[in-house]
Amino acid sequence: MKKALLTFVKAPVPGTVKTRLQADMGADRTVEVYKAFIRETLFRCSRLSGIDRFLGCAPSKNHAFLRDMAETYDMPMFNQRGSDLGKKIVNAFKDFLKKGYTDIVLIGSDSPTIPGDYIKQAFAALKKKDFVVGPCCDGGMYLVGARKTIEPGVFKNIPWDTSEVLNLVLGNLFSYNVSFSMLPFWYDVDTIDDMKFLELHLKYLGRKLSL
Repeated sequence: MKKALLTFVKAPVPGTVKTRLQADMGADRTVEVYKAFIRETLFRCSRLSGIDRFLGCAPSKNHAFLRDMAETYDMPMFNQRGSDLGKKIVNAFKDFLKKGYTDIVLIGSDSPTIPGDYIKQAFAALKKKDFVVGPCCDGGMYLVGARKTIEPGVFKNIPWDTSEVLNLVLGNLFSYNVSFSMLPFWYDVDTIDDMKFLELHLKYLGRKLSL
């Protein structure tokens, strides 16, 4: 049994990342915050053992910051492929299944405080179910995982970056008769209010974002 943890990130280019934050924080400040999200996420992933970790990059892995993060956290890089997030997820799963991985979990960088235990729970869930979902409080997802196969229909006709994502993915899972588990709810950071909560949460945890 080979396990892979894929982390999807974007090149931190002003005006292309965390655009809902940008209106309140400005493009340059938003880029620095997004870099901090990536650092925090990869740091948490680096503490997990028994899995191979990979960095999925968009639009490509040819960005100095992403190369530096991949080297720092010893994560081979790959390019995300597809015209929307659903196709990128499916292509990534297919590629790593072809590489011989049987249990694959994918996360993004919008939930920088994701507990490592949730990722461990995701892999544990794949011992019994074919799919696992990490639901976000805002109707999105912070994690998806699959075992041995991936059903592309699960991610079809999804209006990404909306509050409908979770319900539609769950509906598709039932429609395609895919057995699945759900992890505890967690939060991601898309708006200035989310950012204020993150700062308070990190203060509670005794941590700061590394800007």
